Amino acid sequence: MTECLDLITTPLLDEVRDRVPAALDRLRALEQALRAQREDRHRTDALLSLIADLVEDYADRPTGQKP
Repeated sequence: MTECLDLITTPLLDEVRDRVPAALDRLRALEQALRAQREDRHRTDALLSLIADLVEDYADRPTGQKP
């Protein structure tokens, strides 16, 4: 959960929006970790929804396209 919150703070979220490769790698890794999480699915699913949207908007979309 802490890593999720860290990721959506302004400095790191700015890096995700700017498509900094290390930030996008961290975003993808976090998405995978949340998908594998078996405990507290209600909170995990809520966080996963947010992180998956960020992955779709910034990590999986070609650089020239804006979300």
